[in-house]
Amino acid sequence: MNRKIIPLEIKSVLISRTDNIGDVILTLPLVYAARCVFRNADVFFYVNERLKPLLDGMSINVNILTEDKHQNYADRKRLFAKHKIDLAIFAKPRFDLALMFFQLGTKFRVGTAYRWYSFLYNHRVKEHRKFADKHESEYNLNLLREFVGIDENCRVPERLLNYEEREKKDFLEKAISFGISPGTKYIIIHPGSRGSAKDISLEQFREIGIKLLAAYPDHKIVYTGLESEKDIVINSMPVERNEKVIDLTGKLNLRELMILVDHSDLFISNSTGPIHIAGALNKNIIGFYPNSAPVNDVRWKPLGINTTIFKPSDGSDNMSLIDTNEVVSSAGRHLKV
Repeated sequence: MNRKIIPLEIKSVLISRTDNIGDVILTLPLVYAARCVFRNADVFFYVNERLKPLLDGMSINVNILTEDKHQNYADRKRLFAKHKIDLAIFAKPRFDLALMFFQLGTKFRVGTAYRWYSFLYNHRVKEHRKFADKHESEYNLNLLREFVGIDENCRVPERLLNYEEREKKDFLEKAISFGISPGTKYIIIHPGSRGSAKDISLEQFREIGIKLLAAYPDHKIVYTGLESEKDIVINSMPVERNEKVIDLTGKLNLRELMILVDHSDLFISNSTGPIHIAGALNKNIIGFYPNSAPVNDVRWKPLGINTTIFKPSDGSDNMSLIDTNEVVSSAGRHLKV
């Protein structure tokens, strides 16, 4: 019989989520809950090294550990052994990590019940995420809730990401060179998704941009994306451009993108990492999602309470059915104009 997890006896907790931006952000409610439940413990969040900048400055005492491509199995094992982890929670199941913590003799190892290597976990949650019956953050929280419980006072804050005033000042000065002055009203459109979900077309994005400029002339449209997404962004922008259309593709790091999003009036995109940055900042959001599990909004909508989701009205995944006029009308409700 597996030993019961008693929070006051736990001295060191590790939560592992080593994939992408959205996945990591939707694991933050679990991290915040663990910090609240295990009050006497060190809490570690293990993520891909490229995402560490996004998590700097969190408002709770959590240690960020990073995985980089130069580490081998032995390197990672030494890293975890040094911290003497009592409880490891695997929000993203991986065989190598499951085996590693089994070999380390970690007392409590929590993971899914449905991988071939799930016998390496000694506390297993019987949920199939592929059916998308719940939100991803709820699946993650259940890894803790199932065996410990979460006190009702352990509430997740509305804002999960933070930055310093100095960072804000530096970025806002830099933004002037982009055409974004203090007090500039702007809407962000992020057309890329790196293939993480079914998308609306670039032509639909172009229509949305044109109609937004006509309907809300007090706002600029700021386009964001990776340098590798330059062609996608260019082909989603209005053909005729002026000073109200700003292309920041490839010009921002993660911290700068976070600050840009935080000062926007509205964020518009497909289901992709940056939409979850907006959700973690509780911003106004319009998101485009297919109906099919496991990539639908039931599982992957952003956190936050100011989100409007558009999906094909006939229950299909035909994203061309999303009406750009309805999107622009919805933008007005978010902008309160």
